[in-house]
Amino acid sequence: MTVDGFEALDRVSLARLGREWMLFGHLYDRALMPQVALRLGMDEITRVAIAEWQGASPNYTRRMRRLMGIDGDGASAICKALQLDVGFPHEYMDVGYRIRDENHAEFWLKHCGALIDVEPQGEQMVVNMCVHIEDPTFDATAVATNPRAQIRPIHRPPRTPADRVPHCHWTLTIDPQNPPVVQDPLTTQVGELDLTAVSNQRPPDAEPGGLTDYSGPFDPDFRLEDLSHGALVAALREFAIQCQLLSAAAGLFLRECHDPALVAEVQAAQWEGACWVAAGRIATLLDVAGDLDGILTVLACHPGLPPGIDRSVTRVDERHATVVFAGDLLDPDAPGWLGLLATGEPSAVRAIAQAVEPRAHVSADRVARGHVAFMIDVDPDRAPVEEPPTVALTRLSTAADWTFRT
Repeated sequence: MTVDGFEALDRVSLARLGREWMLFGHLYDRALMPQVALRLGMDEITRVAIAEWQGASPNYTRRMRRLMGIDGDGASAICKALQLDVGFPHEYMDVGYRIRDENHAEFWLKHCGALIDVEPQGEQMVVNMCVHIEDPTFDATAVATNPRAQIRPIHRPPRTPADRVPHCHWTLTIDPQNPPVVQDPLTTQVGELDLTAVSNQRPPDAEPGGLTDYSGPFDPDFRLEDLSHGALVAALREFAIQCQLLSAAAGLFLRECHDPALVAEVQAAQWEGACWVAAGRIATLLDVAGDLDGILTVLACHPGLPPGIDRSVTRVDERHATVVFAGDLLDPDAPGWLGLLATGEPSAVRAIAQAVEPRAHVSADRVARGHVAFMIDVDPDRAPVEEPPTVALTRLSTAADWTFRT
Protein backbone atom coordinates (compact mmCIF):
# COMPACT_ATOMS: atom_id res chain seq x y z
CA MET A 1 0.00 0.00 0.00
CA THR A 2 1.35 3.50 -0.83
CA VAL A 3 0.65 6.59 1.22
CA ASP A 4 -0.40 8.28 -2.03
CA GLY A 5 -3.50 6.08 -2.12
CA PHE A 6 -5.83 9.08 -2.45
CA GLU A 7 -5.21 8.82 -6.21
CA ALA A 8 -7.46 5.76 -6.29
CA LEU A 9 -10.53 7.72 -5.14
CA ASP A 10 -13.22 8.53 -7.70
CA ARG A 11 -13.84 12.07 -8.97
CA VAL A 12 -16.63 12.87 -6.54
CA SER A 13 -14.60 11.69 -3.55
CA LEU A 14 -11.50 13.52 -4.78
CA ALA A 15 -13.44 16.79 -5.04
CA ARG A 16 -14.75 16.37 -1.49
CA LEU A 17 -11.27 15.52 -0.23
CA GLY A 18 -9.89 18.47 -2.19
CA ARG A 19 -12.05 20.89 -0.22
CA GLU A 20 -10.59 19.40 2.97
CA TRP A 21 -7.08 19.89 1.61
CA MET A 22 -7.85 23.51 0.77
CA LEU A 23 -9.33 24.04 4.24
CA PHE A 24 -6.09 22.66 5.68
CA GLY A 25 -4.46 25.90 4.58
CA HIS A 26 -6.57 27.66 7.20
CA LEU A 27 -6.18 24.97 9.86
CA TYR A 28 -2.45 25.35 9.23
CA ASP A 29 -2.65 29.06 10.02
CA ARG A 30 -4.93 28.69 13.05
CA ALA A 31 -2.55 26.13 14.52
CA LEU A 32 0.46 28.39 13.98
CA MET A 33 -0.65 31.72 15.38
CA PRO A 34 -1.38 30.60 18.97
CA GLN A 35 2.08 29.00 19.09
CA VAL A 36 3.67 32.19 17.78
CA ALA A 37 1.81 34.27 20.36
CA LEU A 38 2.65 31.96 23.27
CA ARG A 39 6.31 31.38 22.45
CA LEU A 40 7.40 34.41 20.43
CA GLY A 41 4.99 37.18 21.42
CA MET A 42 1.77 38.70 20.10
CA ASP A 43 3.65 41.25 18.00
CA GLU A 44 5.00 38.48 15.79
CA ILE A 45 1.58 37.30 14.59
CA THR A 46 1.11 39.99 11.95
CA ARG A 47 4.74 39.87 10.83
CA VAL A 48 4.82 36.12 10.32
CA ALA A 49 1.39 36.10 8.65
CA ILE A 50 2.57 38.62 6.07
CA ALA A 51 5.85 36.79 5.56
CA GLU A 52 4.41 33.30 5.07
CA TRP A 53 1.82 34.32 2.46
CA GLN A 54 4.09 36.87 0.78
CA GLY A 55 6.90 34.34 0.58
CA ALA A 56 4.86 31.35 -0.56
CA SER A 57 1.85 32.50 -2.58
CA PRO A 58 3.63 33.96 -5.64
CA ASN A 59 5.64 30.76 -5.95
CA TYR A 60 2.74 28.36 -5.65
CA THR A 61 0.57 30.57 -7.87
CA ARG A 62 3.14 30.18 -10.66
CA ARG A 63 3.10 26.42 -10.13
CA MET A 64 -0.69 26.20 -10.29
CA ARG A 65 -0.80 28.36 -13.41
CA ARG A 66 1.60 26.00 -15.18
CA LEU A 67 -0.25 22.90 -14.04
CA MET A 68 -3.70 24.17 -15.01
CA GLY A 69 -2.75 25.88 -18.27
CA ILE A 70 -3.72 29.31 -16.94
CA ASP A 71 -2.15 31.59 -19.53
CA GLY A 72 -2.12 35.35 -19.87
CA ASP A 73 -1.53 38.22 -17.47
CA GLY A 74 -5.03 39.63 -17.18
CA ALA A 75 -7.73 39.76 -14.54
CA SER A 76 -9.27 36.41 -15.44
CA ALA A 77 -5.90 34.64 -14.98
CA ILE A 78 -5.49 36.20 -11.53
CA CYS A 79 -9.01 35.20 -10.48
CA LYS A 80 -8.56 31.62 -11.76
CA ALA A 81 -5.47 31.29 -9.56
CA LEU A 82 -7.39 32.62 -6.55
CA GLN A 83 -10.01 29.90 -7.11
CA LEU A 84 -7.22 27.31 -6.72
CA ASP A 85 -5.50 28.85 -3.69
CA VAL A 86 -5.64 27.33 -0.20
CA GLY A 87 -6.09 30.87 1.06
CA PHE A 88 -9.56 30.78 -0.51
CA PRO A 89 -10.96 27.33 0.36
CA HIS A 90 -14.32 26.92 -1.33
CA GLU A 91 -17.37 27.70 0.80
CA TYR A 92 -15.37 28.49 3.95
CA MET A 93 -14.20 31.53 2.01
CA ASP A 94 -17.30 31.97 -0.15
CA VAL A 95 -16.00 34.21 -2.92
CA GLY A 96 -17.97 35.80 -5.74
CA TYR A 97 -16.24 37.11 -8.88
CA ARG A 98 -17.06 39.52 -11.71
CA ILE A 99 -14.71 40.07 -14.67
CA ARG A 100 -15.47 43.42 -16.31
CA ASP A 101 -12.59 43.17 -18.78
CA GLU A 102 -9.03 41.85 -18.67
CA ASN A 103 -7.90 44.95 -16.78
CA HIS A 104 -10.78 45.22 -14.32
CA ALA A 105 -12.51 42.75 -12.02
CA GLU A 106 -14.15 42.55 -8.63
CA PHE A 107 -14.45 39.86 -5.99
CA TRP A 108 -16.31 39.77 -2.72
CA LEU A 109 -16.62 37.39 0.22
CA LYS A 110 -20.15 36.36 0.99
CA HIS A 111 -18.66 34.47 3.94
CA CYS A 112 -15.14 34.82 5.34
CA GLY A 113 -14.32 32.12 7.86
CA ALA A 114 -11.13 33.94 8.83
CA LEU A 115 -13.12 37.04 9.74
CA ILE A 116 -15.57 35.03 11.84
CA ASP A 117 -12.55 33.66 13.73
CA VAL A 118 -11.01 37.03 14.57
CA GLU A 119 -14.04 39.25 15.16
CA PRO A 120 -14.55 37.94 18.73
CA GLN A 121 -10.93 38.97 19.47
CA GLY A 122 -11.68 42.64 18.98
CA GLU A 123 -11.39 45.37 16.37
CA GLN A 124 -7.59 45.59 16.44
CA MET A 125 -7.24 41.94 15.46
CA VAL A 126 -9.70 42.51 12.61
CA VAL A 127 -7.67 45.52 11.41
CA ASN A 128 -4.45 43.49 11.63
CA MET A 129 -5.88 40.77 9.39
CA CYS A 130 -8.08 42.72 6.99
CA VAL A 131 -5.77 45.73 6.52
CA HIS A 132 -2.18 45.15 7.65
CA ILE A 133 -1.98 41.56 6.37
CA GLU A 134 -4.29 41.69 3.35
CA ASP A 135 -2.81 44.77 1.67
CA PRO A 136 0.70 43.39 1.04
CA THR A 137 -0.32 39.76 0.57
CA PHE A 138 -3.08 40.35 -2.01
CA ASP A 139 -0.70 42.30 -4.23
CA ALA A 140 2.02 39.70 -3.67
CA THR A 141 -0.31 36.98 -4.94
CA ALA A 142 -1.26 39.04 -7.99
CA VAL A 143 2.40 39.78 -8.84
CA ALA A 144 2.81 36.16 -9.93
CA THR A 145 0.54 37.01 -12.87
CA ASN A 146 1.00 40.75 -13.41
CA PRO A 147 3.23 43.06 -11.33
CA ARG A 148 1.04 46.04 -12.26
CA ALA A 149 -2.09 44.51 -10.77
CA GLN A 150 -3.55 46.18 -7.70
CA ILE A 151 -6.21 44.76 -5.39
CA ARG A 152 -7.96 47.48 -3.43
CA PRO A 153 -11.03 47.49 -1.12
CA ILE A 154 -14.44 48.90 -1.92
CA HIS A 155 -15.23 48.06 1.68
CA ARG A 156 -13.72 45.73 4.25
CA PRO A 157 -13.94 44.98 7.98
CA PRO A 158 -14.30 46.12 10.66
CA ARG A 159 -17.88 45.65 9.56
CA THR A 160 -20.34 48.53 9.79
CA PRO A 161 -23.04 47.52 10.51
CA ALA A 162 -21.78 44.53 12.46
CA ASP A 163 -23.69 42.02 10.30
CA ARG A 164 -22.68 43.50 6.95
CA VAL A 165 -22.71 41.10 3.98
CA PRO A 166 -20.69 40.63 1.88
CA HIS A 167 -17.98 40.67 4.50
CA CYS A 168 -15.65 42.52 2.13
CA HIS A 169 -15.56 43.68 -1.51
CA TRP A 170 -12.43 44.29 -3.61
CA THR A 171 -11.47 45.69 -7.01
CA LEU A 172 -8.72 44.24 -9.18
CA THR A 173 -7.16 46.77 -11.55
CA ILE A 174 -4.33 46.32 -14.02
CA ASP A 175 -2.88 49.59 -15.30
CA PRO A 176 0.42 50.08 -17.16
CA GLN A 177 0.80 53.29 -15.14
CA ASN A 178 0.68 51.43 -11.82
CA PRO A 179 4.08 51.15 -10.17
CA PRO A 180 5.11 47.49 -10.46
CA VAL A 181 5.06 45.39 -7.32
CA VAL A 182 8.62 44.42 -6.46
CA GLN A 183 8.99 40.80 -5.41
CA ASP A 184 9.91 40.44 -1.73
CA PRO A 185 13.35 38.90 -1.06
CA LEU A 186 11.68 36.13 0.95
CA THR A 187 9.61 35.22 -2.11
CA THR A 188 12.84 34.82 -4.07
CA GLN A 189 14.34 32.74 -1.27
CA VAL A 190 11.33 30.40 -1.20
CA GLY A 191 11.47 30.20 -4.98
CA GLU A 192 14.97 28.76 -4.76
CA LEU A 193 13.95 25.85 -2.52
CA ASP A 194 14.00 22.34 -3.96
CA LEU A 195 10.40 21.96 -2.81
CA THR A 196 9.31 24.80 -5.10
CA ALA A 197 10.68 22.90 -8.10
CA VAL A 198 9.08 19.53 -7.29
CA SER A 199 7.57 17.96 -10.38
CA ASN A 200 3.81 17.42 -10.42
CA GLN A 201 2.59 15.94 -13.66
CA ARG A 202 -1.10 15.40 -14.25
CA PRO A 203 -1.69 11.62 -14.36
CA PRO A 204 -3.98 9.98 -16.92
CA ASP A 205 -7.66 10.15 -16.08
CA ALA A 206 -8.89 7.03 -14.33
CA GLU A 207 -12.49 7.77 -15.32
CA PRO A 208 -14.20 9.96 -17.91
CA GLY A 209 -15.49 13.49 -17.47
CA GLY A 210 -14.28 16.88 -16.36
CA LEU A 211 -11.77 19.48 -17.50
CA THR A 212 -8.17 18.37 -17.86
CA ASP A 213 -7.04 21.94 -17.17
CA TYR A 214 -8.39 25.47 -16.66
CA SER A 215 -7.21 26.97 -19.94
CA GLY A 216 -10.77 27.77 -21.05
CA PRO A 217 -12.95 30.73 -20.09
CA PHE A 218 -13.08 31.95 -16.50
CA ASP A 219 -16.01 30.42 -14.61
CA PRO A 220 -17.15 32.44 -11.58
CA ASP A 221 -18.90 29.31 -10.27
CA PHE A 222 -15.87 27.02 -10.70
CA ARG A 223 -15.93 23.96 -8.44
CA LEU A 224 -13.45 21.15 -7.96
CA GLU A 225 -16.06 18.80 -9.44
CA ASP A 226 -15.48 20.55 -12.76
CA LEU A 227 -12.01 18.98 -13.07
CA SER A 228 -11.18 15.58 -14.53
CA HIS A 229 -9.87 12.77 -12.35
CA GLY A 230 -6.22 13.33 -13.29
CA ALA A 231 -6.52 17.10 -12.91
CA LEU A 232 -8.00 16.63 -9.44
CA VAL A 233 -5.16 14.34 -8.37
CA ALA A 234 -2.62 16.91 -9.53
CA ALA A 235 -4.56 19.81 -7.95
CA LEU A 236 -4.64 18.05 -4.59
CA ARG A 237 -0.88 17.56 -4.74
CA GLU A 238 -0.55 21.28 -5.38
CA PHE A 239 -2.74 22.13 -2.40
CA ALA A 240 -0.38 20.07 -0.22
CA ILE A 241 2.64 21.80 -1.77
CA GLN A 242 1.03 25.18 -1.10
CA CYS A 243 0.82 24.35 2.61
CA GLN A 244 4.39 23.06 2.67
CA LEU A 245 5.63 26.27 1.02
CA LEU A 246 3.71 28.35 3.57
CA SER A 247 5.45 26.40 6.32
CA ALA A 248 8.82 26.87 4.64
CA ALA A 249 8.28 30.63 4.25
CA ALA A 250 7.27 30.95 7.90
CA GLY A 251 10.30 28.92 8.95
CA LEU A 252 12.73 31.01 6.91
CA PHE A 253 11.29 34.26 8.27
CA LEU A 254 11.24 33.11 11.90
CA ARG A 255 14.78 31.73 11.75
CA GLU A 256 16.03 35.21 10.89
CA CYS A 257 14.52 36.63 14.08
CA HIS A 258 14.55 33.81 16.63
CA ASP A 259 16.53 30.83 17.85
CA PRO A 260 16.15 28.01 15.28
CA ALA A 261 15.48 25.46 18.03
CA LEU A 262 12.58 27.54 19.32
CA VAL A 263 11.27 27.97 15.79
CA ALA A 264 11.35 24.18 15.37
CA GLU A 265 9.29 23.80 18.56
CA VAL A 266 6.73 26.31 17.28
CA GLN A 267 6.36 24.58 13.93
CA ALA A 268 6.26 21.07 15.42
CA ALA A 269 3.43 22.15 17.73
CA GLN A 270 1.65 23.76 14.78
CA TRP A 271 2.06 20.63 12.65
CA GLU A 272 0.62 18.50 15.43
CA GLY A 273 -2.46 20.66 15.99
CA ALA A 274 -3.32 21.11 12.31
CA CYS A 275 -2.69 17.49 11.35
CA TRP A 276 -4.77 16.10 14.22
CA VAL A 277 -7.83 18.21 13.41
CA ALA A 278 -7.57 17.54 9.67
CA ALA A 279 -7.14 13.80 10.28
CA GLY A 280 -10.34 13.68 12.31
CA ARG A 281 -12.23 15.48 9.57
CA ILE A 282 -10.86 13.18 6.86
CA ALA A 283 -11.62 10.07 8.91
CA THR A 284 -15.22 11.24 9.14
CA LEU A 285 -15.37 12.08 5.44
CA LEU A 286 -14.04 8.65 4.43
CA ASP A 287 -15.96 6.83 7.18
CA VAL A 288 -12.96 4.82 8.34
CA ALA A 289 -12.76 2.61 11.41
CA GLY A 290 -10.63 3.49 14.42
CA ASP A 291 -8.01 0.82 13.80
CA LEU A 292 -4.73 0.35 11.95
CA ASP A 293 -6.47 0.16 8.58
CA GLY A 294 -8.22 3.43 9.32
CA ILE A 295 -4.94 5.07 10.29
CA LEU A 296 -3.25 3.94 7.07
CA THR A 297 -6.19 5.14 4.98
CA VAL A 298 -6.10 8.62 6.55
CA LEU A 299 -2.30 8.76 6.21
CA ALA A 300 -2.83 8.10 2.50
CA CYS A 301 -5.33 10.96 2.21
CA HIS A 302 -3.83 13.66 4.46
CA PRO A 303 -2.48 16.97 3.10
CA GLY A 304 -0.03 17.54 5.95
CA LEU A 305 2.60 15.04 4.79
CA PRO A 306 5.04 16.38 2.21
CA PRO A 307 4.54 15.69 -1.48
CA GLY A 308 7.50 15.02 -3.72
CA ILE A 309 8.74 12.23 -1.46
CA ASP A 310 8.53 8.48 -1.98
CA ARG A 311 6.18 7.08 0.63
CA SER A 312 5.30 3.49 1.41
CA VAL A 313 3.72 1.36 4.11
CA THR A 314 4.69 -2.11 5.23
CA ARG A 315 1.94 -3.85 7.17
CA VAL A 316 3.56 -6.15 9.75
CA ASP A 317 0.37 -7.57 11.23
CA GLU A 318 -3.06 -6.34 12.29
CA ARG A 319 -1.52 -4.12 14.96
CA HIS A 320 1.81 -2.96 13.52
CA ALA A 321 2.96 -1.10 10.41
CA THR A 322 6.00 0.82 9.22
CA VAL A 323 5.64 4.05 7.27
CA VAL A 324 8.70 5.08 5.24
CA PHE A 325 9.48 8.48 3.69
CA ALA A 326 12.46 8.73 1.33
CA GLY A 327 13.90 11.25 -1.11
CA ASP A 328 16.31 14.12 -1.60
CA LEU A 329 13.82 16.62 -0.16
CA LEU A 330 14.31 15.10 3.28
CA ASP A 331 17.00 17.51 4.41
CA PRO A 332 17.22 18.37 8.13
CA ASP A 333 18.31 21.89 7.17
CA ALA A 334 15.19 22.48 5.07
CA PRO A 335 12.86 25.14 6.51
CA GLY A 336 9.43 24.27 7.85
CA TRP A 337 7.84 20.86 8.14
CA LEU A 338 10.12 19.16 5.62
CA GLY A 339 13.11 19.79 7.84
CA LEU A 340 11.22 18.54 10.87
CA LEU A 341 10.26 15.31 9.13
CA ALA A 342 13.85 14.76 8.01
CA THR A 343 14.99 14.75 11.65
CA GLY A 344 12.43 12.08 12.58
CA GLU A 345 10.06 14.53 14.31
CA PRO A 346 6.96 12.37 14.87
CA SER A 347 4.41 15.18 15.44
CA ALA A 348 2.47 14.84 12.20
CA VAL A 349 2.39 11.05 11.87
CA ARG A 350 1.56 10.65 15.55
CA ALA A 351 -1.20 13.27 15.41
CA ILE A 352 -2.80 11.68 12.36
CA ALA A 353 -2.65 8.21 13.89
CA GLN A 354 -4.01 9.21 17.29
CA ALA A 355 -6.78 11.36 15.82
CA VAL A 356 -8.07 8.18 14.14
CA GLU A 357 -7.26 5.77 17.00
CA PRO A 358 -6.25 7.29 20.37
CA ARG A 359 -4.59 4.01 21.37
CA ALA A 360 -2.03 4.27 18.59
CA HIS A 361 1.65 4.75 19.35
CA VAL A 362 4.13 6.23 16.87
CA SER A 363 7.91 6.31 17.10
CA ALA A 364 10.76 7.09 14.71
CA ASP A 365 12.35 3.79 13.72
CA ARG A 366 15.16 4.66 11.29
CA VAL A 367 16.42 8.16 10.55
CA ALA A 368 19.10 8.87 7.96
CA ARG A 369 19.63 11.60 5.42
CA GLY A 370 16.93 11.15 2.83
CA HIS A 371 15.20 8.33 4.72
CA VAL A 372 12.84 8.33 7.72
CA ALA A 373 10.77 5.41 9.01
CA PHE A 374 8.06 5.45 11.66
CA MET A 375 6.63 2.49 13.55
CA ILE A 376 2.90 2.54 14.25
CA ASP A 377 1.33 0.10 16.66
CA VAL A 378 -2.23 -0.09 17.93
CA ASP A 379 -2.81 -1.82 21.26
CA PRO A 380 -6.50 -2.17 22.19
CA ASP A 381 -5.48 -2.54 25.84
CA ARG A 382 -3.54 0.73 25.90
CA ALA A 383 -5.20 3.72 27.57
CA PRO A 384 -6.36 6.22 24.91
CA VAL A 385 -4.42 9.47 24.80
CA GLU A 386 -6.11 12.77 25.41
CA GLU A 387 -6.06 15.48 22.76
CA PRO A 388 -2.94 17.61 23.27
CA PRO A 389 -3.21 21.34 23.99
CA THR A 390 -2.09 22.13 20.44
CA VAL A 391 -5.31 20.57 19.19
CA ALA A 392 -7.49 22.51 21.61
CA LEU A 393 -5.92 25.75 20.36
CA THR A 394 -6.52 24.77 16.73
CA ARG A 395 -10.14 23.93 17.50
CA LEU A 396 -10.74 27.55 18.49
CA SER A 397 -11.10 28.18 14.76
CA THR A 398 -14.45 27.75 13.04
CA ALA A 399 -12.55 25.80 10.36
CA ALA A 400 -12.19 22.86 12.76
CA ASP A 401 -15.95 22.14 12.73
CA TRP A 402 -16.81 23.60 9.35
CA THR A 403 -19.39 21.64 7.38
CA PHE A 404 -19.25 21.81 3.59
CA ARG A 405 -22.59 22.07 1.84
CA THR A 406 -21.53 19.77 -0.99
